[in-house]
Order: sequence, then C-alpha cells, then structure tokens
Amino acid sequence: MAGMWTVRACRWKKQILSIGGSLLLFGIAVYGEYTGGPLSQGYLERGGYGEDSRRYDLIVDGDFGEPVTCTVDIGPVQYEEAMACEVMEELFDQLPERILGENESLDQVRTDLNLVTSFDGTGIRAVWQSRDPEVVDSYGQITAEDIGPEGIWAVLAATLTDGVYEKEGEIRLRIWPAVQSEREKKAEELRQLIQKSDQEQPFQERVMLPREYKGEELRYRDAGASDYRVLPVLGVALAVLFYGQEKTKEENKKKQRQQMLLLDYADVVYQLMVYIGAGLTVQRAWECITRGYEARKESHGSPVRPAYEEMAFTLRQIQYGEPEGKAIDAFGRRCNLQPYMKLSSLLEQNRRTGTKNLQQLLEQEMTAAWEEQKHTARRLGEEAGTRLLIPLFLMLAVVMVIIMVPALLAVQ
Repeated sequence: MAGMWTVRACRWKKQILSIGGSLLLFGIAVYGEYTGGPLSQGYLERGGYGEDSRRYDLIVDGDFGEPVTCTVDIGPVQYEEAMACEVMEELFDQLPERILGENESLDQVRTDLNLVTSFDGTGIRAVWQSRDPEVVDSYGQITAEDIGPEGIWAVLAATLTDGVYEKEGEIRLRIWPAVQSEREKKAEELRQLIQKSDQEQPFQERVMLPREYKGEELRYRDAGASDYRVLPVLGVALAVLFYGQEKTKEENKKKQRQQMLLLDYADVVYQLMVYIGAGLTVQRAWECITRGYEARKESHGSPVRPAYEEMAFTLRQIQYGEPEGKAIDAFGRRCNLQPYMKLSSLLEQNRRTGTKNLQQLLEQEMTAAWEEQKHTARRLGEEAGTRLLIPLFLMLAVVMVIIMVPALLAVQ
C-alpha cells in the first residue's frame, strides 16, 4: 500500500510542486504588500520638487464593512521659505555662467544669449525681461544693429520662482559687434558702398552700382538667378547616360542574336541531315538550305534569322573562291557559340577524312540540339512570365488605391 502511494506521488510530483509553489508565492506577495510597502507603514510618497502630482488608486479596509476603493492626487514636495530663498540665491549666482551661450563673459557678449527658463530637479523657473529691448530682447537675442567700437551696456531682469516664493535680480552685460570673418567684413563693406550709391542718387530712376572696390573691378549677378554652371555637369551626365544606353542596346542586341542562333540550330542541323542523307554533298546541302531561306524571305516576308544569314554569307564566300573548309570554319567563329563551332568542326572533319557516319553524327547532334532548344524556350518563357509580373503588380496597386481612397475619405 505504501508503495502504491509512492508511485502515485511520483506521478503527480510536477502538479504538486506547481500548486505548492504558486501558494508560496501568493503568500509572499500578500505578506510583502501588507508589511513591506509604504501603505503598510501608513504613508504615501510625494513627487520631487517641480514634478507633477502623483495619483494613487487605494483600497481602504476597516471595521466599517466592505473595502472602499478611492483615487487621490498627492502634490509634489514644496519648499519652505528659508529653503526656497537659499536655493534661489544659489541658482541666481549661477545665472551669469548659465546664460553665456557661446560668449566668453557677460562683458564680451557678441552672440545671442541662452536664457534658461528651468532648472532640472529644483522645480524653480526663471522669467526674463529686458530693460533695453532695443539692444537685447527678453529671449536673449541681440537686436542692436549699429554697435560702436566701445560696445553697448544693457540690463536683463530675472525673476526666479517656485510658484510660491520669488527672487528678483538684474544682470548687466555689454554687447559688442559680432566677430566677422574676412568674407563677412568684405560683404558688409560692399553693402555700405552700394547703400552709399543709393543715398547719393535719390532722384535717379536707376541706381548706378560702384564699378571699383579697393582698386579691383566689380561685376554683379543676381543671387536669386539660376546657376547655369550646372548645365555642363548635366551635359556630361547626359553623355554618360547615352553611352550607357548605347552599351545596353548593344548588349541586348547581341543577346537577342545569340538566342535566335540557339533557337535555329536544331533546324539547321535537321536540314543538313536530311539533305546529306538524300545523297547531297555538304556544299550542295548548304546551298539548298540557303536558297530555301531566301525564297521564304522574299515570298512570305519571313523575319531575318542570323543563322541563315551567316550561312548565306558563307555560301557567297565559297562561290567567290574561298576554300570550303576555311569558309565553314569562319562560319562557326562568326556565330561564336559552342554548338555552331562543333557543327563546323564536324563538317570540316568529314571533308578532310571522308567520314561515312556523318549522318549519324548529325542525328545525334540534332537530338541534343532539340533538347537544348526546349530548355532555351522554357527559360525564355520563364523570363517573359517574370516580366509580366511588373504590370500585374502595378494593376494591383491601382486597384488598392481605388478601393482604399474612398474608404479613407468616408472615414474622415
């Protein structure tokens, strides 16, 4: 009996451990909630200085009956008056360094100031007001235009506040002309020179521009006009594109010629096999094939086929005195494809050695050529199918737009 209980306990060991573990975790969680957190000790945490109020969702138990759920917002901690004054005094002492921006000191202000409006972790904000807005505004931007070599004094008023207590003060600073590069100085001098010409010709319909600056001749262009220097660049880019287009056309034309040669190869071998099997010589069979192609082209308007055109050219070479072997060998090299080179080699070997099984060799070559032709046709069909996917996807996109646009408009 004891052994039976042992077997059952081993069988249900995982289930027992799962239930026991979950009960243990539940007990630890409940104990921690009632003893380890702030609520168990009777308090709630406030947010730091300047933070937002914290919201707490509480369940309150008591002797009054069922637990009650309530939501409370606890505001952030606030400064006491002495603490607020101390913190603001310290921050005010730091203001001259905090607002410098790219300037070296407040006595050498040449660029806009960085007037900070908040201080991280303190909850204190700064409000700025310019006593001399014609020199520098309340955002720290320099507004003075003509600043003499001695500079201009200005005063900024700052008010620090945490929402309850405030501290006010003023910061004096001296504005100097901005440091200019040689190019900026030259631009300012030329501007003043042109403005002077304008002031000297107030009654003229046209303002005559200065023709000379420090002994150098001046020429003018409209800054808003188009920059025609881009035209030569566009011309070069267009020439490169045209060159690439011509290369692409040549490659496509060469590829198309090779495909047509491969597609016609089985037919050429088949006709040679038939004519040679009928007792004709290679030259006579070659002539019959060529004449048949030319007749079809003249009577039926058949398209130009590169393989037969090369055969016609080879026949003319032979008729004009070119050795048959040399002409056929040149035929294979002009076609520049392995099957045609093999065919020219077979014919040349037959001419030299008088091979009696030429028809059998041509039959084997024709069988291999038909298989290759089927493979080529299948590959071309797959390529055509892939190209057809592009317009199909475009049509799908158009249909999606037609469906989605009215739906989106109806929702809006």
